[in-house]
Amino acid sequence: MALSVTQANTVSKDVYNKDYSENVYDSHPFLKTLKDKKKVIVAGGNQITFPVQYKSLGTGDAVDWGDQVNFESVDTWTQAVLDWAPYRAHTMLTWEERSKNQAGPQQIVNLIKNKHKQLEAEMAFRIATDIWATSAVSGRITPIATIVDADDSYAGIAVADATVWAGNEDTSSTALTRALLYEDVVTSEFADGKPNAHYTTRALLAAYNSLLGADERYQNTKDANAGFTTLTLYGDPVYSDSYIAAGDWFGLDMDAFELHMMKGENMAVSDWEDLHVAGYPKSLSKIATCVTNLVCYRRRTSFKLTALTGT
Repeated sequence: MALSVTQANTVSKDVYNKDYSENVYDSHPFLKTLKDKKKVIVAGGNQITFPVQYKSLGTGDAVDWGDQVNFESVDTWTQAVLDWAPYRAHTMLTWEERSKNQAGPQQIVNLIKNKHKQLEAEMAFRIATDIWATSAVSGRITPIATIVDADDSYAGIAVADATVWAGNEDTSSTALTRALLYEDVVTSEFADGKPNAHYTTRALLAAYNSLLGADERYQNTKDANAGFTTLTLYGDPVYSDSYIAAGDWFGLDMDAFELHMMKGENMAVSDWEDLHVAGYPKSLSKIATCVTNLVCYRRRTSFKLTALTGT
């Protein structure tokens, strides 16, 4: 007798459904950092809205004892608005697969496991691809390259309307040096915000490694155990990610970022459903969804280099 819908759902719920969300977040260093910092925010609403301070109040000053207070209302905040970006991935258990995997419980478990791994990989691939895209596409997550930019509008706010909010960008430097990285880190420091995690390509991570002495190649054990190769820059981790475009290095203030997820759509995964009505008798389907976008409260405390070729 072929694997039933009930059997498939029982195995999924008991073993794999509960781990799906964690596995997707843990698959890429940027997503894992947000999760570990509790920066995955579940919310509702038609859009994502958040406040942005674009200038200081400007009322603080040294005074004489008897100076009059001139009260005035100063606009210092504006509202940023992002649209939700819906994502979906799906997989199937075909009639053939259900019929041929009946040798025993372990064969059924392995089959379900493989299907879940495919779903996890597909969703992680799609999210990571769009997060590290070089330009924004309507209906998708706003990429980091757009957020950390000196000219691009983000969340409905043009740089011309909030110049101090813009990201720091270097499109001309080609040689990766410690002096260059130091300059960009210092330039991006503002108040208590600064870049505290770095993301780049595997080639540029190797180039950075060559700049370090043997006693400087410190690797974060926690990240290493999670499967990520990391070095450090002024005590902050440097990750490589295969989805980052050639020549790019991002120094990000991870305390300023949040990944917002719509309530009920935070890496949600459905039960197995019978596809008989859809024209696939004795086949089952499972769908994974998330509705999301990337929020950044402080663009200016992050930087990007986009033309690096090595050392």
